[in-house]
Amino acid sequence: MSRSLRIVVIGPAGRNLSLENTARACAWLRSAGHRVEIATPDEGWQRFADTDDGRLAQIHAVATRRDIDVVMILRGGYGVTRLLERIDWRSVADSVESGVYWVGYSDFTAFQAALLTKTGAVSYAGPAFVDDFGRENRDAGTIDAFFAAVDGRLPEIEWQDAPGRPLSASGTLWGGNLATIAHLVGSDYLPVLPDRSALMFVEDVGEHPYRIERMLHQLWRAGVLGRQAALILGQFSDWRAAAHDHGYGLDAVIDYWRDRIEVPIVSGLPFGHVPSKPTLEIGGTYSLSRDAVGVCRLRPVRGASTPGPAQAQMRPSSTA
Repeated sequence: MSRSLRIVVIGPAGRNLSLENTARACAWLRSAGHRVEIATPDEGWQRFADTDDGRLAQIHAVATRRDIDVVMILRGGYGVTRLLERIDWRSVADSVESGVYWVGYSDFTAFQAALLTKTGAVSYAGPAFVDDFGRENRDAGTIDAFFAAVDGRLPEIEWQDAPGRPLSASGTLWGGNLATIAHLVGSDYLPVLPDRSALMFVEDVGEHPYRIERMLHQLWRAGVLGRQAALILGQFSDWRAAAHDHGYGLDAVIDYWRDRIEVPIVSGLPFGHVPSKPTLEIGGTYSLSRDAVGVCRLRPVRGASTPGPAQAQMRPSSTA
């Protein structure tokens, strides 16, 4: 396991749905020698972990601290997008530059995209405190990947896609929850990196494949998909087929987009709203490959520079 970590848990989005799981996560991490602080109240406000002002204050308070190693989200849900215009992004970037890891996924995608856009600073798509550390049966792979990442040891990720044309691409890794990314279209919080210089990954939960297809259409027509070096599809979990689908499903959506666009597409990345997930560096440089039998590898490129603010800033979109 990793060195002893100083972890602060913030609630930038949904309210705590399980104090029992929160206590379990705290006890397990503390028994392993880590220091854990919960910066969000037990009782939320409406559907949120705190009021908008309270959640904003949590972010700003932890961004100024230099006595911690990791900022982790309590859980996802919804709420970060209500705060984007009010967050002091330079303060968060200074925290990152001081060595603090900001970790989360789901609704936290909006925070990660905005941070990259506004400052070029990296963050980490990885576990949420309650959902991943608080479950009774913690996934060993998720836990190991998290501790490796905050030790600076981002591993190569390998998975199986369908056989197809081999491909190789590299660039800045960014992405996360598809609905959240689509929601940022037209705002100045969506990263627009130089053409064919980025690897975009997406995942979602509870979204029927037609909704996934519709959101990808939005990103395509906004000029986002066509600029990527590759599109990486992660896990799309907990959706229910309809009686009138007649064979239309995720595979049909993937085939549709592979026929429609020239941007290479790989599927099956083991990241999303699932128990087992790697920790990925948002804003880091990765190489991606798929061989003829469908074996995919996503590998961090050691020593590569991450994009600065001038590279990650918004610019006018053009339909690809």
